[in-house]
Amino acid sequence: MTKGKVTRPFIPHKLGNERRQSAIAAIEALLDINIMDAHKKRLIDRCIWYYTEADGKYNLRYRSEAALLVPNVRGQVQHEHVFERKELIQRLLDGESVVSVCKDAVACLVTPEEHKQLGRVKDQSGWNRYQSAGIEVYDMSQDTRGVINDEEQIDERRESV
Repeated sequence: MTKGKVTRPFIPHKLGNERRQSAIAAIEALLDINIMDAHKKRLIDRCIWYYTEADGKYNLRYRSEAALLVPNVRGQVQHEHVFERKELIQRLLDGESVVSVCKDAVACLVTPEEHKQLGRVKDQSGWNRYQSAGIEVYDMSQDTRGVINDEEQIDERRESV
């Protein structure tokens, strides 16, 4: 993928919704079966990946400003989970509805350095981690293209996912 593709508006994959629904169904099934917790967590983790990659690993609606500047994606950008997977998994195991949790299963394209910055933010969750790390994020949707820079916009984006 070249820089041109990284900066293009987000266009959902034609099977994106079907893939997300499949991941939701798999998570619901996993929650209902009696298997070791460690296995359940790993399998749900994989399903969260399937959910967030439904439109493509790098064809993401949200992209950091720095990710938009890289010449190509190979080794220079990462698919980063806005709400960390371990948090999402714990919410599911605690009984929160799969659909509710999956609203927070959102990914953002970031650089490896930004990924490290986000990993150092321990006291925040979701988009607040990005704000704390000083990472500016763009919504690349054709309908709402622009910078996410305040809490009201962040809440609006969460509801539209």
